[in-house]
Amino acid sequence: MATAKLAGEAVREDRGGCSFLTFPRLGDPKVLTHFVSTRSGGVSLGKLEGLNVSFKVGDDPVRVRENRELLSRAVGMDITSALTLDQVHSDKVVVLRAGDVPKGGESLGEADAVITDHKGVTLQVLVADCLPVLFYDPVRRVAGLAHAGWRGTLSHIAAKALLAMQEAFGTQPADVKALLGPCIGPCCYEVGQDVKKEFEGVFPWASEVFERSLGGAWKLDLASANGRQLIEVGLREVNLIRSGLCTVDHLDLFYSHRAEATPQGPTGRLGIFMRLNE
Repeated sequence: MATAKLAGEAVREDRGGCSFLTFPRLGDPKVLTHFVSTRSGGVSLGKLEGLNVSFKVGDDPVRVRENRELLSRAVGMDITSALTLDQVHSDKVVVLRAGDVPKGGESLGEADAVITDHKGVTLQVLVADCLPVLFYDPVRRVAGLAHAGWRGTLSHIAAKALLAMQEAFGTQPADVKALLGPCIGPCCYEVGQDVKKEFEGVFPWASEVFERSLGGAWKLDLASANGRQLIEVGLREVNLIRSGLCTVDHLDLFYSHRAEATPQGPTGRLGIFMRLNE
């Protein structure tokens, strides 16, 4: 096994023929297991080459299953039975209590965030440029994941996940640690004037997360926009962990829809996985 410190607080671990990232400040690994998969390693081929973990991008299902089994062995956690969301860029949060847990591998339906206090359940979201947000409340022992593209950011999906933790489990936002995972960065994320106007209609600070680009386009800082929302609903700045990793800038590690998808087919997907252990 080899480990290496990356930008921000990410630690890369190479084990069992694949690579993944962890963020030690998020939580005690005895209590909370989490990791972000990369494309390094794995058996997928062609434009999906590497460690693709999605069955919905045209990959050979046999290879996807093998990738997931490789990851499971590498991290010591069975991700083959991880609960899934049908991610649709919504503001819906699934609240998963002990009595509501379905069989492993089943979909929780159309939603873009999931929270739980149930031990031993593996949660996942899949991304390829969108921002994954990981939540952990060490006081109430609650965990959650959110998937935030620009539409989810507009609808406050991350903030709504944090507030749902408060409502469902008594979480105090000031106790929560939140990780803004790898996503397309403001260096590479160009959007049109229409997207900027939508943000300006919702957020008074919208101008602070955009920079002028070429040809009338704008560059959006997706991570900062979500971080601001979380702080507005009570998360403490000191508990906000920023990966600082752009998926486009690091194509050796990450899949990127913006950089790699074509009309002929999508790119692969990274997996973000969490489990409360005790």
